[in-house]
Amino acid sequence: MQVANKPSQPGVRVIFHISPSVYITGILSAQRRGLKLDEFLDAAITAAASAEPTDPTHELPWSRHSMELFLLLADTLPESLHGPWRVLYAKVLQEPDLWKAPEASLDEVESGTADDEWRINETALAKAWPRLVSSVFAC
Repeated sequence: MQVANKPSQPGVRVIFHISPSVYITGILSAQRRGLKLDEFLDAAITAAASAEPTDPTHELPWSRHSMELFLLLADTLPESLHGPWRVLYAKVLQEPDLWKAPEASLDEVESGTADDEWRINETALAKAWPRLVSSVFAC
């Protein structure tokens, strides 16, 4: 049997100075997607770098990118939201239609491995996003 070894190219070592809350959010997001942290960061940085910089709505609160970032933080680390984003989260908390209940099989519940956390429903949030944002931000 012949084994082919792929030549591995060493990566470039980069040091990022990020807050502990951002670090934890990155780890949780990577785990949720089944990726290692470096793979998740590669994908996130590539996506951010490839975004169209000429799009004037890219970074505005009502953009899809803002909604996705809000969803990520609200689901994993809501205490990191400040200012109008915390007000927006409070509005999301008040709307039960924006939340989806945890789903688990009987075996998962009995073994104690069931995910018992409520999550924000991304589809419902996307529909309500313009209304929610306009109620908080002066858009």
